Amino acid sequence: MTPQEPPSSGSIIVMLCLLSSIGRYVLDSYLPSMPAIASFFAISADNVQLTISYYLFGFSISQLIYGPLSDSFGRKKTLIVGLSIFTVASMACSFVGENFTALLFFRLLAGVGAGSCGVLNRAIASDCFKGEKFSKAWSYTTSTLVLTLILAPLMGAYVQEIYNWQANFMISTAYVALILLIVIRFLPETHAEKMRCRWNTVSTIKNYISIAKTRSFIVPTLCYTLAFSGLIAYFQISPFLFIDGFGLSPIQYGYTSIVIACCYLAGGLMVSHLVTRLGPKLMLKLGLFILSIAGLSLLFFYSFGFKSLSAVLFSISLYVVGARIVIANAIAEAFAEVRQQGGTASALIGCIQMSGAATVSSLVAQFQHPSLLLLGFCLSTLGFSSLFIYYYFSVRPSTTNHDESEVAEQIA
Repeated sequence: MTPQEPPSSGSIIVMLCLLSSIGRYVLDSYLPSMPAIASFFAISADNVQLTISYYLFGFSISQLIYGPLSDSFGRKKTLIVGLSIFTVASMACSFVGENFTALLFFRLLAGVGAGSCGVLNRAIASDCFKGEKFSKAWSYTTSTLVLTLILAPLMGAYVQEIYNWQANFMISTAYVALILLIVIRFLPETHAEKMRCRWNTVSTIKNYISIAKTRSFIVPTLCYTLAFSGLIAYFQISPFLFIDGFGLSPIQYGYTSIVIACCYLAGGLMVSHLVTRLGPKLMLKLGLFILSIAGLSLLFFYSFGFKSLSAVLFSISLYVVGARIVIANAIAEAFAEVRQQGGTASALIGCIQMSGAATVSSLVAQFQHPSLLLLGFCLSTLGFSSLFIYYYFSVRPSTTNHDESEVAEQIA
């Protein structure tokens, strides 16, 4: 098999679905356990939230390494290294005893391992599928992500209710280890020997700088990053707000993930049906406005005393729809002028996305008592910041609207 001869079987698609779900599962499955972790270590909520920040920092930086490594040594070898790190670090999280510093370290290391999945699932898909086949294959990963958004917090809630927070990390370890074994046994090398390039650190850094200086790349990428950061802020604040603030059980909290997943799916359907009519640029603007309105709605509810679960779910549902629209169309815009450097651009997008989310996560963690006001402030600030960046710096006039619409549809 070569990159010019895409595999006819569904094995690669199954692999892409597994790789797309793994990082999300490990992040979301332990959210219902966060209050219990705070109680176990006798620490405040802000310290527990750092376990998300460290994971995201590891995830972000490592993508810059995995991309060029896979171009030089192949996708499979690089992925095996990343998944091995991911497995060991996830396992170690269950055996840190009462050492919270050790938990933070291994969460950072787990993020470093997870970064390989973030980059290489896109690289493998690009190796094996083109055009409509790529679109079809990637649509399965989107469906898998929606299922993960539903199942991960829900499964984590039941595990927390029946066992403890350590069990959630043990189950995550088993899942990562299983995927590692599947990769070793079934994943073929999708990056042909003749297509590989020798590792060159200086050249790699120059390529990253060149892409980052491209305005049509960096502006939509920053919009994407801010939209994604709002989702992370919600996932970070919501366990304490819902469980400690509104008195939900971990299982009841887990069921709120169904609302988030449905809105994520609804946003994707809007992109699929409207992007060919409106174009990625107009769709991106629409998504950015929805983000801002969602944040303002939560502040409105807070100001007028509507401090309830339904108010939060309404606002975050609106935000998720907006974020889903922004993500697909921002990526389409970002790739428009750097497609010849797709692998490097993909790694850089992933790094900026996760670094921004990790920074926002760290700022949120400075507040000891997560609240409705804090969440509303975060969402509205991120929404209006993305609008400001987009309109102030402006994105170049679209000259490849048809191609960008296809990319947006593929991501949706």
